[in-house]
Amino acid sequence: MSALAPLPLALTRGALPYQGVALGPEARSWPRAGGRTARAVCISATCMAVCAAQRAHRRKATTLRAKEGRYKSLEAFLAAQRGSSPATDPLGGPMTSYNDGPADLLFIAIFRQVMSGVAGWQSPLAFWGQEAYDGMLEVAHAQQWGKTLQETEDSAVSVIDNLLPEEGKARFRTALKPDKFGTELNAFITAVFFPFMVGKCEVEERTQQDLPQIPEAEAWNCAVKIEKCRWLERSGCVGMCAGLCKRPMQRMFGEVLGMPLSMEPSMEDLSCTMVFGKEPTKWDQDDLREQPCFSTCATARQQGACPKLT
Repeated sequence: MSALAPLPLALTRGALPYQGVALGPEARSWPRAGGRTARAVCISATCMAVCAAQRAHRRKATTLRAKEGRYKSLEAFLAAQRGSSPATDPLGGPMTSYNDGPADLLFIAIFRQVMSGVAGWQSPLAFWGQEAYDGMLEVAHAQQWGKTLQETEDSAVSVIDNLLPEEGKARFRTALKPDKFGTELNAFITAVFFPFMVGKCEVEERTQQDLPQIPEAEAWNCAVKIEKCRWLERSGCVGMCAGLCKRPMQRMFGEVLGMPLSMEPSMEDLSCTMVFGKEPTKWDQDDLREQPCFSTCATARQQGACPKLT
């Protein structure tokens, strides 16, 4: 900033050229009054630019200091977590064992890298082997660290949005409607390609009693039952379920892709049901918003709903 300070003084002395014409008193091609006005305008504009640059610099420095402070507290939290991994799942049962193959690890790495770009932070854990999934969860913690539920949802939508090219979204909206073909294809793809993220799942059928658009006496295979969600089991965090999975997925499918999706997690057995073609329950009417923390969550609140649900 100090290098810009002499500019107004230089302008008054005619030290700077403007399009080949000096701005000093020797510029006889300008009428005297016009020259004074032009110099005054230049001086004023320069001062305003200098002040604006100084304000921007201060804002940027403040933001960087806040981000560094936020990440220091995050890294301290995660370091403590690594040294005390829960021996049981959030309900006190045994943790599910996973043996991720090359394809699983590749998908985990892709999601983790995109999530890191949105969060502005990357976990030091390995991208391959037993640490890979936990590394992705650490980046997920960074996405929601110090944020409201809405801010967390927005960051998760950015991740999903960055994974889908605009042309792909347009083709999806055109080709896959919330009819039998579209809902069943989405359910099939989810069950085949997303166990790396959520664990074992299978396609289930729904009838007109579940979805009014299904013709009478017909059944659509448009739902996916996740037996025990890996994301929820490993994170042990209700807020990460709602802010980084349920709400952004429903929003992305419904608002961007034109495919209604209802995600219905159960905190009683850690399962979840995804129903394609079904409008989700409004958040202010959703029972999940009152869900208390699991005791295994490192940031658990002793009473009331999970603090990350606000």
